[in-house]
Amino acid sequence: MQGQSLALTPPPQNLSLATPSTPWSVIWRMLGMVILIFIIANIVTFIAYGVIVNDPTLSVISTICLMPLLMVYMIARRPKLTHVLLATPSEFGNTKHMIDQQRMLSTPMPTNFEHHLIRDSPPLEMPKTTTLWMLFVVTIIIGAIGLAPMAFSDELQWIILAMLIGIPAWLLGFSLPVHGWWAFSTRHLDMMTTKRDGELMLVTGMLSTIPALLINSIAFPKVLESIGIDNIDSGSIGELLILAISAPVGEEICKALFVLSLYRYIDSPRRGFQVGFTVGLGFALLENLQYILFSLSGEGAFLSYSITTVIRGIGSIPGHAFWTGISGTAIGWHLTKNRTHKKHQDESSWVVIDSKSGQIIQQQTNETSKIKQWLNKPSEQTWNLPKNPIVAIMLAILGHSFWNGSSWLISWLFEDSNILIQVVVTLGWLVFLIAGLWYIGRQVLASVLHLPS
Repeated sequence: MQGQSLALTPPPQNLSLATPSTPWSVIWRMLGMVILIFIIANIVTFIAYGVIVNDPTLSVISTICLMPLLMVYMIARRPKLTHVLLATPSEFGNTKHMIDQQRMLSTPMPTNFEHHLIRDSPPLEMPKTTTLWMLFVVTIIIGAIGLAPMAFSDELQWIILAMLIGIPAWLLGFSLPVHGWWAFSTRHLDMMTTKRDGELMLVTGMLSTIPALLINSIAFPKVLESIGIDNIDSGSIGELLILAISAPVGEEICKALFVLSLYRYIDSPRRGFQVGFTVGLGFALLENLQYILFSLSGEGAFLSYSITTVIRGIGSIPGHAFWTGISGTAIGWHLTKNRTHKKHQDESSWVVIDSKSGQIIQQQTNETSKIKQWLNKPSEQTWNLPKNPIVAIMLAILGHSFWNGSSWLISWLFEDSNILIQVVVTLGWLVFLIAGLWYIGRQVLASVLHLPS
């Protein structure tokens, strides 16, 4: 006669699970997800464009192409569960325990038996922050060298060689700031993040580019046409309005809404900043790929590609991240004050171990104390980040608009000047903007250290 199997129960609060440290495998998995979402986002844009321009054939074909990609995404994102069996010695226990109808656990001494299903989502374990940023610089250099043949020859074999070397290098390079941020927030802001949650934040940021792209490329140009502005070419007033109004307003609102969609993960203002920063990086990652691919077309592709990469890579990535981080902080304050749902918690705690030595890897390092010493300021000397989401989003829009609008204005003012003067002035203004952004970023991070976590 078979015994009755014991029902699954919730895991105890003091249960800890060990996972081997696999920082580089996480990076490769995230890179694959970036490519998948990039393709999905473009196909969704074609579907929406077909609907807007009344081209059902384009929408139907795009939808058919989208289905298998969505299946791949759902399979990759499916929850992974771990079956944990616990047998605790007890003089009042048994030596045989039914797990299910086919399996039985036998113990050499009397034990009390429990078993649980736990979501298998260990914490993100990233390489050192300095290692990631050094790799970022190396991949950018390799990308530039790989694309150099395009500056001297338009022969097909050189173009193919350049694309095979340059594009993968740039793709890896632009994804590294995301991993650098996760390493930084884990070690320096004490914000532990699981692999599954971190991936969801990144994907959410990339998906927020879809409505923003539709606003900038379709909706707002139609608004301009309705008021008699049909020229949006480079240097036109239409381009200025898209850069200084449509892009800041549409993109910052879209990013903030997608941050809000992750409300169940935001349990503090500091977590709100982390989520917002990650969403901003995800947005910048996908947007940068779009801009770079567009810059590869037409005459002078290599020069256009190089300038676009520098501007987008150095300025756009931290810009999107910090503006959305500020919005996320205010959303975190709002959710904390008006929270009506249970605070998000992991089902269990995880311990990261070295796969070779078996020793526990401590998250706190000497690098942590050095960074905190650099950022640490008395709370009375830090900036008061906005707590109202509307105020925070407006601030993000203003910062974004100033970056885009001033850059357009500098180019317009010197468009008839000598090419050397144009380059010097443009690069000089870019350096000024980047320096200002990094100064603001340092002040914001110093303020985030004092936020509730």
